[in-house]
Amino acid sequence: MEPPELTPAEFEGVRKNRYRPRLPWTRIGLLLALVGLIVVSYFWRQKVRADQLREQMYDQHAKEVAPTLETLEETRINLGQKALSVKSGAANRLVEAEAPLSALHDEKIVYLKVLATDLASEEALQIAIDAEEEDAVGACLGLELIELSVFSEVPEVLTAKWLAGAEETNDMMRLSVREEQLTRAIERELPALAERVPADYFLLLVVQGHSRLRDPVDVFLWDLKDDRLVLRSRTENRGRLITVLSQIGPKTDGARPKGDPIVTADCSIAAHIKGQLGEPTMDLASSD
Repeated sequence: MEPPELTPAEFEGVRKNRYRPRLPWTRIGLLLALVGLIVVSYFWRQKVRADQLREQMYDQHAKEVAPTLETLEETRINLGQKALSVKSGAANRLVEAEAPLSALHDEKIVYLKVLATDLASEEALQIAIDAEEEDAVGACLGLELIELSVFSEVPEVLTAKWLAGAEETNDMMRLSVREEQLTRAIERELPALAERVPADYFLLLVVQGHSRLRDPVDVFLWDLKDDRLVLRSRTENRGRLITVLSQIGPKTDGARPKGDPIVTADCSIAAHIKGQLGEPTMDLASSD
């Protein structure tokens, strides 16, 4: 009898590489989950802290800044509407001033000079306000005039648009810097804005043509405390002047009209206003 044929044995089961250690997938999974939880928790805490700081900034802005900005905007709109309400030829009907010029030195007087064509629309008026240049009327009057354009000049850091930029990040360092910038602006910039309001008077000059050198100028003065027009008159450049400066109120530099026709025209207008407000002026014929 022949012996049975031998066949090789086969391994029944899962083959394993004895040289590669088994990875503890369960522990790795738990570790990754823990790390993920820590990361999520960190960013959540960052968001909570960021939201709290943002809320603090919003409250600070609402309590300390917003009331002043609202008053400035209301004043700007109110005075703009008064300017737009001026009708052509209205200054031919004189309104006698009840307040002497000397009483205006301690008052806040907002000033605007425009062409009659600038009063055609709100858009045209705003362009004229933004493009307004300094002149010599205030110096010749001896008054410190506040240009209407400054009511729109608000430091960016105090605006609502700048404040809304805090929503763009949850980074505490960046938010802390913004909060510090806001606090510093409130301390340094806000007082100057608050001093502009409430305004006491509004002086409006409307040039009935292209140049105050040769065209008539209508003068309007409103008492804002009583909301009434206290002076309405028309003048024109007479080309002659001596300025009388009052010593009441803040010290201002005297205007020097000699050799400058624009300054001479401004001081001529100022001399007319002074006369209407009851203060004597002296005129001399200018040399040709």
